[in-house]
Parts: sequence; structure tokens; C-alpha cells
Amino acid sequence: MMLTGKITTTRHNHVKEVPGILTMGRTHLIAEDFRTLVVGHIARDIPVDTMCYNNPFRKNRDTHSYRAIFIVIDSPLVFIESLGLVESIRAQNQASIIFVAITGKGTYNKMKYYLAGADHCIKFATLPNENCDVLADFFDSAEWQKKHSLLLDPTRMCLIGDYKKLDVSFPEMKILEAFSETRNQILSHDEIARIMGLNINFYDPRALEKSISRLRGKIKDMYGTNAIQSIRGHGYRLIRGLIATA
Repeated sequence: MMLTGKITTTRHNHVKEVPGILTMGRTHLIAEDFRTLVVGHIARDIPVDTMCYNNPFRKNRDTHSYRAIFIVIDSPLVFIESLGLVESIRAQNQASIIFVAITGKGTYNKMKYYLAGADHCIKFATLPNENCDVLADFFDSAEWQKKHSLLLDPTRMCLIGDYKKLDVSFPEMKILEAFSETRNQILSHDEIARIMGLNINFYDPRALEKSISRLRGKIKDMYGTNAIQSIRGHGYRLIRGLIATA
């Protein structure tokens, strides 16, 4: 769903509005196997397509028609290729949720996937039940359910949605603005410190963490959504599509 900047005052019926899902793998078999996992967690009327990485028609596929794109990484050998795939999809599509599912053994640099534009990068376990729990958590999340769509009004320094208005401070407004304008919806600790006017060479990380925690708590108390999530060792991400800027 593309950000329109319009105020949404009613809860979305995601079954009617959500477009399809795409699962991508190194081979069609890998993509189909992951599709089977996904199908068990969604409504039957949501289509789930599959594709392999090296499909020659890949570039002609309109990724905007998918609410979520699952990219399955089954081997470290496809790291460069899959990373380029994430970058390519995100460059043309700012709306879809990109979920990198790592199913293979080996070491992977998850942070590079996040910086390339992925919203989630999860190492899947070998036990099927544990994988089901990961997918269940995702499809139950506010990010997928689209329970809220908020408008950030920089002029009045507030968030508006669900017939509620949440006042934010100037630094909080600038942080939310920066989140919503970044391609990957991620800000590093230093980027947030710079927005807050802190000296990035000497700022106290605890003060930054406290500021983000306060902002996250205000949004959750008002709208019931954990809008800002921590990216370990880097910074924070904003749930994609949650906040549009007036």
C-alpha cells in the first residue's frame, strides 16, 4: 500500500485490501516449500505466488502488487545475489514489506539486508514448529494487520489517526519525519543523535535510548502499536507504512 498522506479514520479490513504475497527462492522448489509455510497462516483468498531468483522475467514482475515479499536464503553462496535482489526491489517499491528468511546453515550479515531495504531478517530454525511461530508472530503483528494508519502533521507537531491526536515534541517530530522519509525506514544511533542536536562524538547512548523509549511508549499508549523497533547494534526501524507525512 503506497503512502498517500491522507488521514485514515477507520480500521482497515485487511482481507479485502491486502494484495498478494510473493515467495522467492534460489529454485522454484525452495520458493514452493516456503509458500506452503506461508499459506498456513493467511486467509484463503490472499494469493501467494512463487518465483526463483534467476527467472529471466523477474525484472518485469510488478512487485507493487504484493503486500509482502519473502526472500528465502538457503545458502551463504547466494548472499550477494539476494542482497542485490533486496536492493532492486526496494529501489522500485517503497510500500511492500520485504522479509528475508534465512533457512541455510552458515554465517550471514543480517545488517546488510536491513540497510539494503529489508524490513525483517530472520534466521529460521530446523524445527518446523519454531518456524511456524515466527510466521505466526509476523502475520499477527500490527505491521501486517494494518490496524492503524497515522498522519504526521509537522505544522501542528502531532500524530493523527483513529480519531485521536497525539502531540509530539519538536525533536520527536523530526525523528518521525526522518524515519518516514528514509528508504529502509531505519535510522542509526548516530543519525538519531544528529537529528536530536546531540554531539555524535560525545552523546550518551542511554539518553538517546530513553528518548526513543519515551516516543515509542507515547505512540503505543495512544494507538496500541509498537511503532519503533530496535535493530540490534545499529539503531531503530519504523513499521513500514504506519506513518505518512502531511
